[in-house]
Amino acid sequence: MKTCVRRHVTLIEMMIVMFLIALIIGVVAYNYQGTMEEGKAFKTKTGKEKIETILTLIISENPKAEDDVESNWENLIKTSPLVQNPNALIKDGWGQKYDVRMVDGRVRAMSSRYEKYKRENPGSMFRDDSQEE
Repeated sequence: MKTCVRRHVTLIEMMIVMFLIALIIGVVAYNYQGTMEEGKAFKTKTGKEKIETILTLIISENPKAEDDVESNWENLIKTSPLVQNPNALIKDGWGQKYDVRMVDGRVRAMSSRYEKYKRENPGSMFRDDSQEE
């Protein structure tokens, strides 16, 4: 008659399994953080473009508004019928307000965190938009 010998899991085997699980979780968490930063950069890039477009349209309808853009751009965005959620649009992906200026007669929305992201991540999909017209 054969008897089954029950083999138990040793402490070393359990430690190896726990180490492998921790290693996998660390890799996933690291990749997730990069994805979150890229999402914030994407939100910022699209927000910049929307702000610039909306303010340019406002100026084309009312040229006197050009003098008021730098100091009152938030109110212009909040009162625009083109914006569904103005409180979300006036902040970049990192929760900071844009810096809006008139540069050579054109509206420019800037984000210091977005510029920092582009410098620190030269291989990202947002690296080439610094030469915009």
